[in-house]
Amino acid sequence: MPLCRSCQDFDIRSLLFESAGQDAQSTGLTGRLYSDTNDYRPPIPFHHKLHDGIVSLKQSAERGCELCGLFWVTWINTVNKPDITEEWLDKTFQGEVYLGCSGWIASRQGSPYITLAQKTVNGTARTLASFEPFADRDELPSDGLHLLGRSIYEDPASKGCLAVAAEWLNACLKEHEKCGEQADIEKPLPTRVIDVGDENTPPKLITTGGKPGAWIALSYCWGGDSVFIHNDSTVADLKSGIPLEKYPRTLRDAIIITRALGVKYIWIDALCIKQDSREDWAAEASKMREVYSGAIVTISAANSPSTQSGIFSTRKVGMSKLGFDWKMEEKSGKVYLRSGSELWDHSLQTSALQTRGWTLQEGLLAPRTLSFGQQQMMWECPEHQADEGGRITQPTQEYRSKGFIQKMLQVGRQEVSKSEPTLLERLHIRAPKTEEWWKSLAIESPYDKWWEIVEQYMTRSLTKDFDVLPALSGLARAFEPVLKDEYLAGHWKKDFMPSLMWSRNPRCPADESSRFDVAIPSEYLAPSWSWASILGNLSAMSTTWKTRDSLASSVLKVAEIIDVHTVTKGDDPFGQVIGGELKIRGRFFPIKTMPPVWSLDNQFPEEPSDLPKLTPFEKIVYNSSRTVDVAIYEWYQSHKPHPAQSYGAFEIVRWKGAPGSGLPGSDFLMVESTGEKEDEYRRIGNVRVRKNPLPNQDEVGPDSFAFLVLENQAYAEVENSKVKKKTITIV
Repeated sequence: MPLCRSCQDFDIRSLLFESAGQDAQSTGLTGRLYSDTNDYRPPIPFHHKLHDGIVSLKQSAERGCELCGLFWVTWINTVNKPDITEEWLDKTFQGEVYLGCSGWIASRQGSPYITLAQKTVNGTARTLASFEPFADRDELPSDGLHLLGRSIYEDPASKGCLAVAAEWLNACLKEHEKCGEQADIEKPLPTRVIDVGDENTPPKLITTGGKPGAWIALSYCWGGDSVFIHNDSTVADLKSGIPLEKYPRTLRDAIIITRALGVKYIWIDALCIKQDSREDWAAEASKMREVYSGAIVTISAANSPSTQSGIFSTRKVGMSKLGFDWKMEEKSGKVYLRSGSELWDHSLQTSALQTRGWTLQEGLLAPRTLSFGQQQMMWECPEHQADEGGRITQPTQEYRSKGFIQKMLQVGRQEVSKSEPTLLERLHIRAPKTEEWWKSLAIESPYDKWWEIVEQYMTRSLTKDFDVLPALSGLARAFEPVLKDEYLAGHWKKDFMPSLMWSRNPRCPADESSRFDVAIPSEYLAPSWSWASILGNLSAMSTTWKTRDSLASSVLKVAEIIDVHTVTKGDDPFGQVIGGELKIRGRFFPIKTMPPVWSLDNQFPEEPSDLPKLTPFEKIVYNSSRTVDVAIYEWYQSHKPHPAQSYGAFEIVRWKGAPGSGLPGSDFLMVESTGEKEDEYRRIGNVRVRKNPLPNQDEVGPDSFAFLVLENQAYAEVENSKVKKKTITIV
């Protein structure tokens, strides 16, 4: 049946042009890590009256209007009720039904969604469903293309789909001003690469000798496959050439993509690093920054959990070919609708690849990334983010933005090649000029970006625990020339104090069989004062700037750092750490007793009846390590018992106004003796006390009120304590 009269009368082109023609407004998205793009267009919910009510929409769908059917089915599937009657619909969802469009931020969404909405009895809009307008790639209208998505290909391996990827790459190299600096530099090839060959020539492993050239890098999940790798038994075959059909699917698909993009070489870690040589692995791992930042593009196998899964997966294209006429004076084209959530990149962001520790720096260091997700391809470069569905935006996750990282790499290269300081600079008569270029990208400090990235990194997993710092080393190496700072096991020396009060959220088993995951580090990872020393989930490291700012303005006393250093396993200062010390002087509060360490047999320990009498501060410490998840978890992860062990709370900083709350108080590192040397301790947690204004007890309840009273008593105890300063070493 043809469309109903109301659907025929709807002018989607007029709506989209009206939306885009509105005056741009503030987005309201402001803060330290991003700036307001001032490109918000408000919604137009009541552009075209579709039906008198929801029942009329249902009846039109039943009479055969296919678009009303699409609207009805999309909405009713969201209503969780088994026995829906027209009487119930009329009573529950009152109001006329309209087609309109959403509000949208051009730099983040690209174009508006078409909305199905009801005008409620008080005149507000109740959004029932949203749809993305798109055009067929083979029948594009002659105007308004920036307001329309594009059809996606059912087969990502098709020539048409890979041609889109090639268009993205060519446009980036030739047209993008922000990306041009990356395109013009001839770079030495990695130590080894795969020559991808062609239909008549199999791929071969070659040793490059560092000759200049262009290559693609692959970011993927091994998924436990350790057969098709570079080792003593396979190297001869890899060099002579193995037929492409014998490659694991993911590696085979990556080579097909490389050929389609017209690039001769690809770097794949399993094949280009000798996997049975610890020395070769260490040497090549230290070059990760150069491999990924130098690649012309990195292919991200985002939808592939293993080398056998393949990059090309058949898309379940649920898009209807139902649409509206694109009404123009000369001619009328066709525009289609798909569910507004159909091509969201949520599955790409939560894919197996995005949970792997190594792939974070692989993606961030790459000047360009071509990702193959479950639903579509996605392109990212310093200029913008584009997807196969046709949207061109800025990254939806700030930490993924390539603009800062690529500019930092460029500045770092300039720093390395910079000439010797002038005579005046050597005599300290004229200081070298420091250009704070990052502020043009709305970034207050490069340290802020580092901690934002580390926060994301903490959510990822590693096959080998000891890779926690090596898997971040390429990024650390990229930050160092810009920060001009000493790297210390995931921290930076000039920003050390603000980052000491980290807390790692616990890892929990997927089956919820226990309160926490029982896994602890299989070997030494980092000094206990480093966030990298334990296994855990994220910590709010991106707010470190608040502590840094408060240390400059609201502090009464700060502990004195006498020395801090780390010892790395090899020559790489950014690689695996085998030791480290923090020698620090400040007030040390002995702690008489600590609660039992968490175990599967005692997951929710009660306070024992024979607990010795504790001071208010000791009570705060004890209860924190017994009841607060992050404190219990670190205590479990870090504790190493020895006879006659002692505990303490070391005051790091005393606040006039603490970060966030603005309240007076103190921050402490919780430590335990190591039993190795006098005054040598291990961090086992942290604790804070604040002086709180007391609310009315009825407003907060008796338990919360009692805790605030206890915390105020603990604050007074700490403030009035005559405990002397002490120099300790935290390892």
